[in-house]
Amino acid sequence: MRTRHKVLLGALGTSLALGLPSALFFQGGPEPGRRTGLANASALNAAFQSWSADHAARGGDRQVSFSLGGSKGFSSEETRARGIVRLDLLGGNARVDLQGLEPGSQWDVWLVDNEPGGSSMPEPGDRSHRLGRVTAGGAKGGTARLAAQLDPGFFDGFEVDVMAVSRAGRKPEEGVLFGSPDLFQRLYSQGRRKPALQPAHGLASLAAFLGPEPAFASPFDSLDPLVALGAEVFQNEKFDGNGRTCGTCHPARNNFTIDPKFIASLPANDPLFVFETNPDLARNLENGTSLREFGLVLENVDGLSDLDRKFVLRGVPHTLGLMKSRLPQPGSAQEPIPPVERLGWGGDGAPGSGSLREFALGAITQHMTRRLDRRAGVDFRVPTDEELDAMAAFQLALGRQADLDLPAMRFRSPVVTRGQQIYLQGDSVKGTVAAGKCNRCHFNGGSNVSIGDQNRNFDVGIEKLPDHPFNLIAPGAMPIDGGFGTDPRFDSNGGAVGFGNGRFNTAVVVEAADTGPFFHNNSVATIEEAVDFYNSTAFNTSPAGLGFKGQDSGGIGIHLETTQVEAVAALLRVLNALENIRSSSELDEAALDRETQEARMLVDIASFDTEDAFQVLEERSLHLPAVRKLKEAFVLERQVYANPKSKKRNDLLRRVLSLKEQARGEMLAP
Repeated sequence: MRTRHKVLLGALGTSLALGLPSALFFQGGPEPGRRTGLANASALNAAFQSWSADHAARGGDRQVSFSLGGSKGFSSEETRARGIVRLDLLGGNARVDLQGLEPGSQWDVWLVDNEPGGSSMPEPGDRSHRLGRVTAGGAKGGTARLAAQLDPGFFDGFEVDVMAVSRAGRKPEEGVLFGSPDLFQRLYSQGRRKPALQPAHGLASLAAFLGPEPAFASPFDSLDPLVALGAEVFQNEKFDGNGRTCGTCHPARNNFTIDPKFIASLPANDPLFVFETNPDLARNLENGTSLREFGLVLENVDGLSDLDRKFVLRGVPHTLGLMKSRLPQPGSAQEPIPPVERLGWGGDGAPGSGSLREFALGAITQHMTRRLDRRAGVDFRVPTDEELDAMAAFQLALGRQADLDLPAMRFRSPVVTRGQQIYLQGDSVKGTVAAGKCNRCHFNGGSNVSIGDQNRNFDVGIEKLPDHPFNLIAPGAMPIDGGFGTDPRFDSNGGAVGFGNGRFNTAVVVEAADTGPFFHNNSVATIEEAVDFYNSTAFNTSPAGLGFKGQDSGGIGIHLETTQVEAVAALLRVLNALENIRSSSELDEAALDRETQEARMLVDIASFDTEDAFQVLEERSLHLPAVRKLKEAFVLERQVYANPKSKKRNDLLRRVLSLKEQARGEMLAP
């Protein structure tokens, strides 16, 4: 999947340059039901409709809740305090519960309705309403509760874009804690309040390209325009910063991630390397060696107070399959809410509430700033609410929208079948050693635990691995990464060794084989090495590894022999190839009967997924007959791309689809 992927590179801008209709970016297209194979807006819309029905059954806008947390670059002071907001938008009730405040301190709680088209964070000129003032209790934890009764019609004319908690006497733009409703809640409330509202300016301009009859009667009957806008903003918007975009570190043509090979292909003037030409960013925006050699970007995940010492170096996670990988474990003492979604390697990658919608705020502040002061409105432009909504919608629409049914899959390769057995249940025959247990934390090849649709954080001991390659090149240069949270960690002698609780987010594995390097610090390069890590002392003496010990595993955590490591990795490679075939076939089907330029671009994108499909197999000599068919399909796709006006184009594409189906049949039994 090293592709220009399920969204067009440079989406809207490319369409305008080539004179293509915006329907190309949408899951629908001119013909009802026709899929484009790009960002899956129809699946996102279905997920939203399902969420809406469930939300309505639980009381709808009488039961609105979101979290409050610090926001790096926006909070007027660093804090570990957090809170939960509960609103009844129909009855006018509000309740706010806060904890982690200084005992005896006083705080004002604000509702903010942002100026249309302005910053998504509080600023002068926004409508604001002070709910009240609270005093933190003297008991441990510094808790406070505010309950307020507003006029029942208050929220009909006041959209809660942000809640802010500031020191008593200060304005909401000087807040310490912030939070916002997530994307689905915002769409639901807007649709309820303004069912006849015409789209906002950005959506209207996109919808106009659909023709005289827009695809929606109300703003949110279809999410397609919102997804298209998100693709454009994600790929091209620089937010008046240093020249980077979200796509700089999450390029569509490289699986929405970066790795050393891809980085080496970039020109010297690529915005990724802005720290090498801008003296204001030279010291602490990035570490040039870690970035170029190992694909590690610098992150100030624990705050901006000490840039010389308070940072970590992390790989860039891809953004595929977020719809199924972001939901937290409710009521977890280890990872309290906020954040409301598990994002980034630590599971706490977003500021404020910790939602995907707010993730962009943290990324822009961290990576796109002109100077290291990181002053909003000076060093970068704060995105609008519409831009945050659109980028969240776009990212949720990328990649798989459902997990596999792995136990039901029948593989033709005995090696892959053995990998499937080990992955699903290990081997406890006579108390021996082939304890796989992969499915417990990567259920059905995803990132959720096997009980409940939840993504959890674990301390698997990655930080205990000796000889990280960057430390070998620059001894002592690789900082300790504490994972989730900002509390200091200490060694046995009482010395600080980082910040956090040592736990990291569980990653999806279907997309893994062609999105390495692996783990939060890019410590290993291949999927085989990633599987083999779970044999290591570092894992089996970690909290997660020790938690696996028990009678069902003969008293060990995980242990696989070398051949069994290869079998599990073979399974993951085949799953990855199958996903590439699915994605690229979707694109090829969409190219049938399309206009010449549309077909050309769709097939171009498809060919990159096809190439990934055969490469990930060929690297380990898996299913070589399938590899040959995929290579032939790839050649035909490039022929269609080079000669899109050919009358034989549809015949070639049908041949491509047949070859891919045959390749799939080489791997899976009916």
